[in-house]
Amino acid sequence: MTPSAAARPGLAVLVAISALQPFALNVLAPSTPALSRAFATDYATIQLTLGLYLLAVAVTQFVVGPISDRIGRRPCVLAGIVLFTLGSLGGAFAMTTPALLGARVVQAAGAGTAFSLARAIVRDTSGRDEAASRLGYLTMVMVVAPMVAPFVGGLIDERFGWRWIFGAKAMLGVAAGLFTLAALSETAPRNGAAAKFADMLRAFPLLVGDRAFLGYALAMAFTSAAFFAFVAGAPHIVVAVMGQPADVYGAYFVVNAGGYMLGNFISGRYALRLGTDRMVTIGTLLSVLAVAAEAVVATTWAWTPATLFIPLSVTAVGNGLTLPGATAAALSVRPEAAGTSAGVAGALQLGLGAVTSVVAGAAVTRWPLALVGLMLACVLAGYAAHRFGLAARRAPR
Repeated sequence: MTPSAAARPGLAVLVAISALQPFALNVLAPSTPALSRAFATDYATIQLTLGLYLLAVAVTQFVVGPISDRIGRRPCVLAGIVLFTLGSLGGAFAMTTPALLGARVVQAAGAGTAFSLARAIVRDTSGRDEAASRLGYLTMVMVVAPMVAPFVGGLIDERFGWRWIFGAKAMLGVAAGLFTLAALSETAPRNGAAAKFADMLRAFPLLVGDRAFLGYALAMAFTSAAFFAFVAGAPHIVVAVMGQPADVYGAYFVVNAGGYMLGNFISGRYALRLGTDRMVTIGTLLSVLAVAAEAVVATTWAWTPATLFIPLSVTAVGNGLTLPGATAAALSVRPEAAGTSAGVAGALQLGLGAVTSVVAGAAVTRWPLALVGLMLACVLAGYAAHRFGLAARRAPR
């Protein structure tokens, strides 16, 4: 089956399954100080609810990509949504820190499955530049989830307590599962009879050894790592250092997410005209300049929620330009294995995000400005990785 012949799912169902992962990631962020008090443990330990979540998403994407190439996207997506719902229920009733962290791992496995395969479904049904455009529009729409998630989480935490945040995620999982059953058809270009497990195993070293794929995938990974560092460190800075309530963090996060949405809109609107590589170049450079500006602001002006979030909202615009193009380029290196490519790229992206979030969560409690330094290192590495991938793609093969 060629991409043009595949049944193309509507944008709405792809948004629904994609939104589970970023919503679940961000909705708990304002409650991390409250979780630290509830479980009588330190902030760095509770911040593992972010780090382990990202690590579990990374591992899951690494595994589920090739599996979906074999058995299909739809059954894997449905299984992921079931796991997400069960993990959400487990978190709502967790009584110990290990139980809470275990529930987050199960939740992440399900959300990561759905998120990774939504991108593979786009690549199944689109060419390289068209995929970048569709991913831009998809991400622009689904960015509503991480935009509203901290605000919703802050409101729920202030009024009902953190357990109800997990309950809300379980209800979201049920709704997404019903929608997927009704609206998602199979798009994988091959099935279990055509794809052998040995073929899937051979795809891994081919992808990791391909410099073009590795460059684009690392550009995704380092760009996302800057965002995950922010999500890990900013709640502590706003709530503990600046003395603001949790819902203030959620409200200001809307500014950051709005910048990301703007970048996605520009990518969706102009990716076909300008090309993916030009969009990624602009995006990575914009992110570098914006984080550098934040470093100047943080060290010379009074640090408030406004001076923290507003400059970094420009970084979010850059991320919104970078991620759709880098994702489409990485998945287009070997389009016959789009599921495997999505899994490997997602594993790199969120595995690095997990490490970065753990480092950021521990570092900001000792020196809050470490957050800006870590973000600057990430966006610089993202720019360099894209240049590496672009050079490899243009080289004779």
